[in-house]
Amino acid sequence: MYFTLAVSAATREACAALTGAAERADPRVMPIPGPARVAWRAPGGCAVVLHWGDAPTPGTSHAGTSHAGTIWAEGATVHARTGLARVDPVYRAEVAGAVVVSDRACWAAAATGRLGDPDPAMAGAFLSLGYPVGDATPFRGVRALGGDRELRLIDGRLGDARTAVMRAGAGDEGLAGAEAVARALTEAVRPLGGADPPAELSLTGGKDSRLVAAALAAAQVPFRARTHGFAGHPDVVVAGLIAAKLGVEHTVTRPRPPGAPDEADVLGRLRAAVLVSDGMLSAFENLGSGFRPDPQAAGGPAETGGHGGELLRGGYAQAAWRTPAAAAAPLNAAAAGELFRRMTTRRLGLLRPGAARAYLATLAPPAAALARGPLAALDDFYLANRAGRWSAAARQAYLLRSPLVQPLFADRVVRAARAVPLRDRMSDRLHRDVLGLLCPELLGPPPTGAGTTATPWPGSCAATS
Repeated sequence: MYFTLAVSAATREACAALTGAAERADPRVMPIPGPARVAWRAPGGCAVVLHWGDAPTPGTSHAGTSHAGTIWAEGATVHARTGLARVDPVYRAEVAGAVVVSDRACWAAAATGRLGDPDPAMAGAFLSLGYPVGDATPFRGVRALGGDRELRLIDGRLGDARTAVMRAGAGDEGLAGAEAVARALTEAVRPLGGADPPAELSLTGGKDSRLVAAALAAAQVPFRARTHGFAGHPDVVVAGLIAAKLGVEHTVTRPRPPGAPDEADVLGRLRAAVLVSDGMLSAFENLGSGFRPDPQAAGGPAETGGHGGELLRGGYAQAAWRTPAAAAAPLNAAAAGELFRRMTTRRLGLLRPGAARAYLATLAPPAAALARGPLAALDDFYLANRAGRWSAAARQAYLLRSPLVQPLFADRVVRAARAVPLRDRMSDRLHRDVLGLLCPELLGPPPTGAGTTATPWPGSCAATS
């Protein structure tokens, strides 16, 4: 794991100054050891790419590229690109005559002198959702690039900022609905077939990791399954049934007993949560998550799991549709607006007036979209903020430990799923249909509901967006 920062400036001197600031960044704000190294420098010296951490060897084909391929250089041009779900983020900071892009917000802030300039809009995020709304970061002047966006930086100027065009994969033409999602998911896991040792699937009794297991089986990818929990827990029992049907090795790890020494280190856990997530997540929400910036523990098999499965179910739209009020009648704009308000402003009274106003301003675009189509707007809001910000921070924590592949966040999978009518996603019909295409044997064991009990697959619905 390593972090990447790129500088594009109008002059060689300006580029050198920003490069020096990036190299001098305080290592205490980075979750892995430094110092930074220059991996690529443009002819003329007006653009530079730096890596912090265990980066590729200078001079290799990947030396000037970020670990996720989101930041790279060609000629004298710096490029940055995000996927639909933004689980591999890009942050941008502009100063006079120069632009900085990085996959870590605090490094961009350090290079541009903004570590001590907090953005008040972030206060609301910490007190409500636990992750930001829109493009805000903890630092004023450092912004998150939106999903499915591409930038070009030339001589310190921001070139065309456009939607990244994703071409359909071979054989996708003519496919739609569950068939398109099944094909995309199978292709997303296929590269794991060459993993040595075999990939490890985090398997529960729920729907999402089961879907990834089915895709791995369909792609004939060798893998092992692992479940975290106590014997007799529904997740462990159903996961064992799934592994047995697929004939794969299944390991169960038991949770640590309450009161373990590191569990009592509240301040240490708070710092680890903030440090690993780059300020993108509330430390209070991650107090019990177990995130630890421990580079010495990195390595091991590639891991995969069902992260991102909510995107196949309509995100917040499904949650709204299944509320008691929505069960009696189709969800209207007023009800959706109330759900949105509860999610985003439930602790607004704890903020000072200036910070509250700054935070509320970030809510205006998604709030306005609710009137045009409440369920569709909640679906979009989930993709832009929950998936794009919370999942990005969680992914960074995982990557510090081992390689992580999240096939349900792959662009082809997300595009194919979002092309399916929202009512078919909210009812779980898409999940069932894809699973039936990939591995119908796994339709048998009922999925566990919220990790507690085994429940039948829900029926279809007639809700609309």
